Amino acid sequence: MGLPRFIRALQVNIEDPFGFYAEELDADRIVELAERVHANTVIVFARDAWGRVFYPGSKLYPRHPRAALDAVELSRKLRERGISPVFMAVHTANRYIYRLHPSWAQRTRDGEPIVLENIPLEERVRDPHWPQICPNSPAMEEFFVPEIREVVEKLKPDAVHLDSFRYLPDLSKACYCQYCRARFRRETGFELPATLNPEDEAYRLAWEWRYRVAAEAIRRLSREAKSLDPGVAIFYNNHPAGWAGRGNRILEEARDAIDAAYAEGTETDSRGPGFLTFITKLSRALLGGGRVLTTRNLFFFLRVPQSPPAPTIRQGIREIVAAGGEPVAVTFASQLSTDTRALDALAEVYEELESVEDYLASQRPLNYVALTYSTFTHDWALHPRPEYYIGEVLGLAMMLMHNHVPWSIVSERTIEESGIPEGYKALIAGSMVAVSDEAEERMGSWVEGGGVLVATHQFGYMRRDFTYRHNLALSEAFGVCFEGVQKLGYLYYDLESTGAYGEYWSGMPRYIPFGDHSTAFRRDRRDPMLGENVKIMTSSRCGVSARILARVRLARRAWGYEYTLGRSTPPPGPLTEMPGIIMNRYGSGYTLYYSVRLGLHYDRLGHPDYAQLLLRPLKKLIPPPPVEAEAPDTVQVEPYRLDGGGYLIHLVNHTYNQRFLDAPIGAARQPLPPFDPSYSIHPIRWVIEVPSVRLALRVEPGSYLVRRLIGGGEERIQVKPGERLTYTLQGLGEYELLAVLPAA
Repeated sequence: MGLPRFIRALQVNIEDPFGFYAEELDADRIVELAERVHANTVIVFARDAWGRVFYPGSKLYPRHPRAALDAVELSRKLRERGISPVFMAVHTANRYIYRLHPSWAQRTRDGEPIVLENIPLEERVRDPHWPQICPNSPAMEEFFVPEIREVVEKLKPDAVHLDSFRYLPDLSKACYCQYCRARFRRETGFELPATLNPEDEAYRLAWEWRYRVAAEAIRRLSREAKSLDPGVAIFYNNHPAGWAGRGNRILEEARDAIDAAYAEGTETDSRGPGFLTFITKLSRALLGGGRVLTTRNLFFFLRVPQSPPAPTIRQGIREIVAAGGEPVAVTFASQLSTDTRALDALAEVYEELESVEDYLASQRPLNYVALTYSTFTHDWALHPRPEYYIGEVLGLAMMLMHNHVPWSIVSERTIEESGIPEGYKALIAGSMVAVSDEAEERMGSWVEGGGVLVATHQFGYMRRDFTYRHNLALSEAFGVCFEGVQKLGYLYYDLESTGAYGEYWSGMPRYIPFGDHSTAFRRDRRDPMLGENVKIMTSSRCGVSARILARVRLARRAWGYEYTLGRSTPPPGPLTEMPGIIMNRYGSGYTLYYSVRLGLHYDRLGHPDYAQLLLRPLKKLIPPPPVEAEAPDTVQVEPYRLDGGGYLIHLVNHTYNQRFLDAPIGAARQPLPPFDPSYSIHPIRWVIEVPSVRLALRVEPGSYLVRRLIGGGEERIQVKPGERLTYTLQGLGEYELLAVLPAA
């Protein structure tokens, strides 16, 4: 049958050792649920983490003793109703194998089993529920390969979903079992290193080697499945925000064997609007294009038996679709037994998507501004603090999203292999410290040909072979000389000292502060990454056409004395000759460079001044986007091109009542009892209507139809030569989907 052209998936999990709710879920119930919510795809376990299968006749595992579900029957009944069956298999958590062969488990340096479950720090791991089995052990040949073959042969799925396939490089999760030690020694001549030391060649080799082990295992499983059914698809759960993002590297390394990324969004309830968009676009970039299935849990932030308010479900699904993903709504047997209210919200939004499926299946990305993402930078530039790199890229993404600038993500590997995809006007490389020679060459040629390259902080200081340039990548293109990194704690951009204020910064404050207090607050009052500044200078040997748009002004003190000692920003101090923002002409294109982690400041603080520092000069260098919007920054605007001409524009309204997060301010030496627990995650209760959204599109002269695909109705608009198509949507509720089509 094959997968639908646009997936609306319902995932039903049965995850408990005793099967409290397993008796209530048989094939007929799951089919009924799928039809009730208008799902065209169902995802269920073929085998659970305790090593029990949900189908008869397995030669590998026992059948779940209390499960009413027969997956063979379910697959047949789903197909009869035109619903695609997808089965999860070969996740490395497997208690059955562990009990048979404890030596096949992944082991820490101390010999403790590595587990998928969360266990308190001071509790020893004993007889774990979800032990991770090592792909280097005999389990690969004796269980994992036969398992995927058995699933394909018996269940005849349209796709096999590799979930929780964990084999990670960080020392706290890295495997040191006898099989890993022997294979690493055989293939490299080194012993597996037991200490965190990026300067140790064996440590570097082991890190990269572990990724290769995982990628080779996925390729092997993919080959085995496709040898039985060439049409079966392979999904891989890269869990973009989980496990420090390490699964993203595995997705990129094994993307030749993966048909769709499964972007698990468990964290979304604690992250806020834009998170699902980011992980969807990131996963597509690392996959190199293709399908991304992004999840929205039907339950509320780990309260598995409890449904959240309905807008939480509807808006999460819509955000996934607006970002270009295909939604997977995840429920558990316990929720289906105790609180099914979320199903009503899901049915409403899936029915809505079903009605516009023809449009969704034919939408194509609108390439305008691209963010680069480098998994090598993520792994090595701030090793082992990748969150600061993620924060930089995420902050830049949110700047664009909040200001309605069409954006995508392009991976460094894609740039290396084929260059910057056609259509992009600007490429933003946020704190991309590690840049390969191949990527540097392609980006340089692209700028010379007319592109605009934006970079922040230590762009390209490190090569992929771990050597240093002792300069920025493309320093000639940026027109600067690199002179090191200053750990200032705090600094200011002086916007008035260069003569560029009236042209670029009118209405903004004279000085923009950078840096913030430390939330750890142990040895330093200041966050070590937010106050870093790259010292660059201009000279005749660096480039004579560079224009300085802001200079660095030092802070007068190490920290401020106002309000709370050590958490306040110090006053501005002396002005320096160091550029903070610099623009340069290079060939037919331009470069923009920022000496600080600009995106990280926006990710942490959200202040619009940081976004304006990026957007004001950028908008002067690139043509306006084909689709522009006047709307509050809480309205997500995602435009796409349509096959056959025209545009499809998603408008997701994130103007929420009572949606907020609380975080602690950090530790101090003289602690007092807290005012409150400082941990609040409140769901969306209500979406506040936006009075109007105004759109302006650059189209050829002629007659056009603007169709409201959700609210209903259409308007014919005539566009004269030299004019733009303008359309005002009156009253945006939760969501609207607009099709702008040439009139027949």
